[in-house]
This record gives sequence, C-alpha cells and structure tokens, in this order.
Amino acid sequence: MTRIMPSPSAAPRALNAAPGVEVRRSPLADLCADCDAVTLLPPLSPPGEGYLRHFCQLDSPLAVFDLDDTLLDGDCTGMWMRWMAACGWIEDVDAFMAIGERHQSEYHAGTLDIHEHTGHLLSPLIGRHRDEVRREVDDFVEEMVMPRLLEGGIARLAEHGEAGHRTLIISASMHHLVGPIASRLTADGALATHPAFDDQGRFTGETTGIVTFREGKLAALDAWLEDASQLKRAPQALWGYSDSHNDLPLLERVDHPHATQPDAPLRQFAEARGWPVVDWRQSHLSIESD
Repeated sequence: MTRIMPSPSAAPRALNAAPGVEVRRSPLADLCADCDAVTLLPPLSPPGEGYLRHFCQLDSPLAVFDLDDTLLDGDCTGMWMRWMAACGWIEDVDAFMAIGERHQSEYHAGTLDIHEHTGHLLSPLIGRHRDEVRREVDDFVEEMVMPRLLEGGIARLAEHGEAGHRTLIISASMHHLVGPIASRLTADGALATHPAFDDQGRFTGETTGIVTFREGKLAALDAWLEDASQLKRAPQALWGYSDSHNDLPLLERVDHPHATQPDAPLRQFAEARGWPVVDWRQSHLSIESD
C-alpha cells in the first residue's frame, strides 16, 4: 500500500501516485527495491480513501515450509494410513502398516523408493471417488493434524504472512492431504505429489506430474517460480524450512535456509554452513533474529 500524506518539503513522491502527491518517510515506511515507491510496512493501515496499492515487478519474498516434522509434530502420511485403516479401507492392516514402517525407515536412511511408496499409499483409494476421500481428509485434518501442529512453526508461518511474504507448504506427502492442510493454515499454496483420477473422478492408484521428493521438491519449486516469473511476480528472496537431509537440494536453493528439528545429517550440514537451527518443539525463532 502507498499512503498519500500531507506534503512536507523535499519528501519523496510515490511513483504510482498522482502528480504532485508526496509521502513522508517514517519508521513504518520503506522504498520499493525496484521502483523507489514509498510503501508502508506492516502493521498496515486499512485501505481507504487516500490509499493506493503499489504494484511492482519484483514481488514479496517467498517462504517455503516442509510439513512433516517441520510444521507438524509427526508424519501426516503415517497418521493418514491409520485413518484409512479405521475407515475399513485396508484389508490386511498389519501387512499394510508394516510396509509403511519399512518405508519410513528407508526415508530416514535416504534409500526410499518413492514410486513404490506412493503406490502403496494410494492402493486403498483405488476406485474411490475424490469427494468421498476429501470428506474423510477434512475430518482427518481437523481431528488428527491440527492438534499436532508445532506452535513455533505456525507462529513463524504467520509471521511471514504478516510481513507480506507469500508462503508455500512443500511436502513429499500426497497433495490430497497437503493441499487441505495448507488451506487450513491459510498458506498461499501447496506443492506435493498429485494423485491421478479417471474420467469419473476416482483414484487410479497412480500419480501425475512431479513427484515432490528430494530433487523433485526443487523441480516443483522451480516450476512454481517459473510460473511466477512469467506473471512478473518473482519473489525477491526465498526462505526455506525443513527437518530432513532429504531436503538438502531445496535448502541449498533458497536464500535463507533453516534446519528445523533437524535429523543428524542435516544438523551436521547446517552447523557446518552456519544455517540457523531451531527446534519448534521448544522455541520460536523470529525472522528478525536471523
């Protein structure tokens, strides 16, 4: 927002304001990095008479958050597997969960076959309509996910939003889970692996598009950034948060990487690089302290 204020002497003029309209610099104002328009910083006064919205080719920074063990205290995929079992969607629950536990161990070891994993996760949904699954997902998010969100992580997500930054949740979990969670948290979007549907809207058991695991997360982010660039909404800076060494390609891509509740390999790497390391199970590190 650009606020039109009484004209002091020698005050800079907002470039998108009417001729002769000037604004006063104040502790709550700053100059646009691209066009030198004077804009208010949060907290913003509400729009109204005398306010103009400032549009700039360079857009606000982007903060990218992993989900499992970063914003969420736990793994939403494992939690969803148990939910599907409670729905009666899994025939041999013990065998199904045993495979899930093996995949979890392989994930932490860095040896997971992500295609085998996604096929396993989607197998109970084959033939089920997306609306039926979405109803269960909505209940799952409210009953299982929301109570286990980490307060520090959610505060950091909100802090980015209040600073005018865009926010994305990016996850190796499936989009039919991550999308509703991101919406519930009022993030600006979600990047996750999409399930495929047939012509009637039923799950096929396959995936479509980019599989957002390891380098796939980076590919999905780069595709999002390319789309933003085409719209002249490329972010000025990138922030990233994750708990896992599997996300090193993503964290090395951003300008401000953060290791959150990191596993041992990521902690070692982050400390060697001087990246901020924070445990949101215990504390909240504000963006001003970075």
